Amino acid sequence: MTNNVKKLKLRYKIVNKFNIKFVLNLLSKNEKIGKSDAIEIISFVTKIEYSEVLFSLEKELSRKHFRQIIKISKSVAKGKPLAYILGYKIFRGHKIIVNKNTLIPRMETEQIVDFANDFIKTNNSKMNILDLCSGSGCIGVSVALENDKDINKIVFSDISKKALAVTKLNIIKNQLNNKSEIVKSNFLDALITNKNKFNILLCNPPYIDLNDEDVDSSTLKFEPKIALYAKDEGLFFYKKAITNIDVIMKTEEKMLLVFEIGWKQKNDLEMLLQKELGLKYNWKFEKDYFNNWRYLIIKN
Repeated sequence: MTNNVKKLKLRYKIVNKFNIKFVLNLLSKNEKIGKSDAIEIISFVTKIEYSEVLFSLEKELSRKHFRQIIKISKSVAKGKPLAYILGYKIFRGHKIIVNKNTLIPRMETEQIVDFANDFIKTNNSKMNILDLCSGSGCIGVSVALENDKDINKIVFSDISKKALAVTKLNIIKNQLNNKSEIVKSNFLDALITNKNKFNILLCNPPYIDLNDEDVDSSTLKFEPKIALYAKDEGLFFYKKAITNIDVIMKTEEKMLLVFEIGWKQKNDLEMLLQKELGLKYNWKFEKDYFNNWRYLIIKN
């Protein structure tokens, strides 16, 4: 009897000692939780930097931390986006605040910042930049943080007052108040009324066709519909932007417009560009990390 009690006590002690390696292995058994998500959950709960988690595999976790990790992982397994649970998303190494009123920043969108950075580096003037349909502000905030001395002002614009409240949090968090402006606008309407003009326009607009049924179920369930769908087979906002280039851009200076597009929209956009721009401006399409057509770039 005494030996059995000792064995039970020993087993209890073993089960109640959870290290990071054990938890990572446990989470990896759920196919709905990727390794990066598992590391992010552990980092969030334990306050260990994301980059340090894999160097801390033998670190023991408290029962409280273990329960928190399991609770979060269960929500993720049920389909709730991890970014909404944690309240942030890492975007180009920057911690961007998000909530249910903003889209979750994607890896594909990071490349928009790359195009802007390359353009800024090859031009020596101070830039006025527009983050159009800004949502969380992840694009504009990243450009500002990565090109601090080369930016005059960044305008963050969105139709959603609730999304702009998140943008404001990200601006304050990253101490960008002195070079940022927030404008509530139905796409370009208020900006045109205010006679704003820009050197760079960066935009990830709503571009999903209203009749498109091939949309991830989690995206449909949790992310704001106003940031996803557009009329005219998803082309509405591209048409409006392209026809207003001369109104909204500093065309007498070097200019850059970058739009994220749906991977099936390239052909339709090519026809639109040929009709509206012809040879007036230079335009091209670029692919994303997954070899899908994802960006429309316009320059003068």
